Amino acid sequence: MTAILHAMLGKGLGGLEQVFLDYQPILEAYAATRGGAATGLVRAGGQVAVQQAGRVPPLATMPAFTDWDPLTLGAARAIVRTTAPDLILSHGQRPARLLARVAPPGALLAVCVHKPAFDVETTRTHFGRTHYVCVGQHLAELAAARGVPAERVHFVPNAVKPPTVLATPFSRTGLPPRIVAAGRLHPKKGFDVLVAALALLRDGWEGFGGQAFDCEIAGEGDERGRLEGLIAQHGLQDRVRLAGWRDDVPAFLATGDVFAFPSYQEGFPLVLLEAMAVGLPVVSSAIAGPVELIADGVDGALVPPGDPAALARALAGLVATPQKAVALGVAARAKVLAEYGPASLQRRLDAVLDRMLGRA
Repeated sequence: MTAILHAMLGKGLGGLEQVFLDYQPILEAYAATRGGAATGLVRAGGQVAVQQAGRVPPLATMPAFTDWDPLTLGAARAIVRTTAPDLILSHGQRPARLLARVAPPGALLAVCVHKPAFDVETTRTHFGRTHYVCVGQHLAELAAARGVPAERVHFVPNAVKPPTVLATPFSRTGLPPRIVAAGRLHPKKGFDVLVAALALLRDGWEGFGGQAFDCEIAGEGDERGRLEGLIAQHGLQDRVRLAGWRDDVPAFLATGDVFAFPSYQEGFPLVLLEAMAVGLPVVSSAIAGPVELIADGVDGALVPPGDPAALARALAGLVATPQKAVALGVAARAKVLAEYGPASLQRRLDAVLDRMLGRA
């Protein structure tokens, strides 16, 4: 029998939470074929718990105030006693630290690494049983560079379901090109760079003439006020809108002609996969994560991060050559469907589970 405890204690409903939801049915199927069960554990009152309230089988919930307070530790101990896990797989540092404190002596520990900031367990108690499941190859290389043995580092790239909608870039007549972007409104996402690039486009930069366009950015976060100020400062209120959270991101992306992704730091970005999956031509920062996904000039365009002029140049180039842009979108969709769909995720995750549990 194989018992798996699968934990994610985030409050919201972003990329980390979506990866947890993608993993859960795969883990359930894996454990079931081995006579066991996989229990999904989420934060009580968090958006995942609310959204998944009617799920079958249900997700377990617990408070998550800190990774050390008596109430949270007590709830974690109770979950561990009930599930008796052979493997505890955590997304994020809080559940990893918390559950390492209460894990049964014989249980394996695994952490799904979503970003460069992550703990590496060096204590004698846990180092020999902690695995690192990295969503990007650059994160796997980083774990190895920090001293994790190669046999405990695993690469499982994120995946997306095939969308039910497709983009039709540059097919609308009589309307300006539509640039879309999406993500948490946070400084590392680089939306200030996008606003500056759009101002260059509007102002007739580098001989392109004043470029007509419409831009919508989906997402929410602490940067909203600052971004609204930048949009007003550049006089872009009639062209650039902050759309807030969207329940159906692929449907939103499919309304665009071009997708802009000006981020400074990523793991293996789901929203970029989603944009490629709907067939949008994408312009992305050339940073770790996206460079594993995009072949520049083949299935997207890469530009230096933090460079509004380079971003404006790439956007203008796609708008000026719509046939080339459409071809990039077609190639991007083909790549995602072939390499980053649910079947690929299940195959890769199953293989990693076999290796971790000694069944390879």
